[in-house]
Amino acid sequence: MRIFCSFIIIFPLIGLSIINANTTKSPMSPDYIINNIQNELGYFRITCNPQYTKVTQTNQNSVLTVRVSSRRNNYEQVIIMSLGSIGRYFKKQLHHAMNQNSSTYIPSIVTIDCETPVGRDKTILSCSLNSKTLIQFSDGIITSNELWTTIKQSIRSSMDFTIPDSSPEIFMADIDFENMISTRIALEGKNNPRLSKIISTALKASWVPGLESQLEDMLVSHLKSNHSELMKQVMGHELNDKQMLRVGQQFFIHIQKPFDEIKQSHTRDSLKYVWKGNTYPIELDEYYTLYRLKHGL
Repeated sequence: MRIFCSFIIIFPLIGLSIINANTTKSPMSPDYIINNIQNELGYFRITCNPQYTKVTQTNQNSVLTVRVSSRRNNYEQVIIMSLGSIGRYFKKQLHHAMNQNSSTYIPSIVTIDCETPVGRDKTILSCSLNSKTLIQFSDGIITSNELWTTIKQSIRSSMDFTIPDSSPEIFMADIDFENMISTRIALEGKNNPRLSKIISTALKASWVPGLESQLEDMLVSHLKSNHSELMKQVMGHELNDKQMLRVGQQFFIHIQKPFDEIKQSHTRDSLKYVWKGNTYPIELDEYYTLYRLKHGL
């Protein structure tokens, strides 16, 4: 009888453990990310609508869409704070995964839909950004003014509760792949004397108002002249100017960092790419092995 009673007590505990095991969300689960991001936004008293907050797959990119609300005159602040808190969370997740030698789930693209009142109606302002840009913003590498400039390039609006079905061009690219390529180019170019002139010129141009377009042209021209064949081999197709510019902008951000920081960034980008089920492209290693032999680096 005593044995039977012990079994009755133990069995519910085992059953409860199984239920908990089945209902606990994995760090690789989109639902886990969404729940935690809603909590992060709550810390800043940002209202998040769970009905429209979701993770979807577009081409090769996972896209996190978050619906937030603002008052009439503070939508810029709400959008910036939302992106900053999401970037801070992504940074924390990546740091934890690397320290624990485990994997995590980080969407490639983040879309913020900000519902804001206009007259008697409401409008939705929507912007989509590379998730890596949000991490750089949370790190202080990108300022709020620079982030808002980037946001304005992609912002769309709608007077109803659905955004028009016209995907930004960023959705068509493999963003995690572009991130990985840009940090590898920066890693290989950091101590390369052949790049010192263009890097020095670009750094000077970046501090002069009105020279942004010339700087962009310089970066695209450099990548076309020196890395177009590499990107064609690795990505399987030629990159257009907008893709080259995205890679060039990330390269320019990273090339200004110390070597060890670039290496850490490339490790993070590579892990994000591999966690999606991809294989690190051997063409990158082969290209730079031959490049270093050819130029005696």
